[in-house]
Amino acid sequence: MANTAHVVLVDAEPGAGDYARRRLEELEQRWSRFRQDSEVSRLNGSPEALLVVSDDTVALVTTMLEAWRVTGGRYDPTLLAAIDAAGYAVSTDGSGRRSAGVRGTPRRRTPADIRVHAQAPLVSIPAGAGIDPGGIGKGLAADMVVTELLDLGAAGALISIGGDIAAAGTPPAPDGWRVAVEHPLDRSRTLAMVLLDAGGAATSSTQTRTWVTDGALRHHVIDPATGECATTDLAAVTVFARAGWEAEAHATAALLAGSTGALAYLDLHELDGIVTTLDGTTTSTPALHCAGETEWSAA
Repeated sequence: MANTAHVVLVDAEPGAGDYARRRLEELEQRWSRFRQDSEVSRLNGSPEALLVVSDDTVALVTTMLEAWRVTGGRYDPTLLAAIDAAGYAVSTDGSGRRSAGVRGTPRRRTPADIRVHAQAPLVSIPAGAGIDPGGIGKGLAADMVVTELLDLGAAGALISIGGDIAAAGTPPAPDGWRVAVEHPLDRSRTLAMVLLDAGGAATSSTQTRTWVTDGALRHHVIDPATGECATTDLAAVTVFARAGWEAEAHATAALLAGSTGALAYLDLHELDGIVTTLDGTTTSTPALHCAGETEWSAA
C-alpha cells in the first residue's frame, strides 16, 4: 500500500498487534496492482475470465461497486489504464515494482459490467477496465482489520494506513479517537485535530502522489468524466463517514466537485468534512464543531 500503517489497540489480547500486521500484509499481497502475483493483477491480466479469488477480494470488488453507485460514478474503480497513462505506473515504495497494467482492448463498459459471484467466489473484469484498489483498498483494509481485532477481544481499535482511518470500540481517551488531519499545503503542520466517536476518515488530495510528465505536474486523482488528471481547484478534502472505504470514496467525489460544489456534495450525502482550496482557504461542514484553533469534533 506504499504507506506506513499505525495500529492503536485498547485492552487487546497478547499478539493482537502482530495479527494486525499479518492481515495487512496479506491484504497487500492480494490487492496490490504492483505485485504480478496478486489477485488484482491476475484479474486485470485475464480480462473477461471468471477467476477464483479469496473472500477478501470479493469484498474489495463488491465495495468498489458500491462506492461507484453511492457517489454517482464520481468514484470509478476501473481507471487503471488512465492512471498508468498519466504516469503512475511505478510504486512509490522505492521497490521499483511496476503496475501489472491492463490487458485487452478497452470497450464501452462501466463498472456495472464487472461480474461477481460471491458464493463461488468468482470475479471477472471487462477487457481494458483494470481495477486499482488505491485509497479505497486502504480504507477497506482498515475497516476489515479493525472489525477482526474487536472480534478477537480488543475493547477498541484504530488503524490508519497513510491517513485512511477506521476506528471502533472504546477509545483510549474519554473524549474519543483523536485524529490529526495534515495540512495539504504544508505537511509539517496539522490542519485540524478531530475527535471521532467511531467510523472512518480519509483525505483525497492533489498534493500527494505527484510527478512531472512532459513538463506538466501530474497527480493520481483521475476524473472519470475525462479520463485525465482532475483539474479541481481544491488541494484536499477530508471526510468522516461510517466506514473508512466510504470516507475515501466520498472524499474523492467531493474533491472532483471543486470549491463550488464540495460542501454541497457532502451535505447531500449527510457527511462531515473539511475542504481546503489550492490558495489555502479552509472551510468545513457546519456539523464539525470547532473546539479551539485546530481542534474539531465529529459525531
